[in-house]
Amino acid sequence: MAKDQRTQDYVVKRTSEGKSKKEIRRCLRRYVAREIYRVLQNPRPGLLTNDLRPRRLALHLTQTAVALELSAWPKAISRIERGATQDRVLSERYRTWLSEQPKVSA
Repeated sequence: MAKDQRTQDYVVKRTSEGKSKKEIRRCLRRYVAREIYRVLQNPRPGLLTNDLRPRRLALHLTQTAVALELSAWPKAISRIERGATQDRVLSERYRTWLSEQPKVSA
């Protein structure tokens, strides 16, 4: 309850309502449980990244070369291409960077 600003604000609000620390903790646990349940019942759709590897290979680029350009680890690029991670920011940077690369003729 001491680090997150939203939690601190909540504690101040509930304390002003006359709740004890024990009651506030109970309310916070219930709130977290409801949030987790909501996410489990309504998951976000998965990020489609199955187009990235074929595009990279068509440009004759290695994962290491892409990782150097994007300031990322090669393993992060591999995980995105395989769909093993849902890093939306890096995936979008990767997709944008690939689209900016000149086409390579075979």
